Amino acid sequence: MSRISSHPAPISARKHRGRMAWLLLAIVPVMFAFAFANIPLFRVWCEHYGIAVAPVNRAATTAADGRTLNMMFTGEVSTALPIQFEPKDSLQRVKVGERVENAYTFFNPTDQPIRFRAIHAIYPEAAAKTLALMQCFCFSDQELAPHQTKTLPVIYEVNPGLPGTVTEVTLNYTLFPK
Repeated sequence: MSRISSHPAPISARKHRGRMAWLLLAIVPVMFAFAFANIPLFRVWCEHYGIAVAPVNRAATTAADGRTLNMMFTGEVSTALPIQFEPKDSLQRVKVGERVENAYTFFNPTDQPIRFRAIHAIYPEAAAKTLALMQCFCFSDQELAPHQTKTLPVIYEVNPGLPGTVTEVTLNYTLFPK
């Protein structure tokens, strides 16, 4: 029959457990603070690289200042996706503060249906803060039937808050499989 020792643990083991408890108690507030700081840090990182975290649904209400700029439309497809797509106009000359429309045509050359999601990026960074996307295929997942061609609109407006030094804006889409 085995006997359970009633002797207390050695002092070094108790010290070790005590230190471990204090360490764990100190880590919990740090983890909690990081969880709340993570979202603002992610937004700062995305803004720095010109990635729109959430679509801008409306433009500023200030009046247009009469400037014009070049809007370039580009796109790329991830290697796992056999879709072909291109903008109707790869370059548009637009007035700041004016609502404009463009479109992208997608083609599925395969015998299988394809689901995908478009992620947009706006360059330069200053333009990412002032480009309002009213309608965009990037807001939701898309599906193409085998050999289907589909044209989807992009309706946008460049906010008058765009710095005067910006004369060209690029709207780039990358397609990823879903």
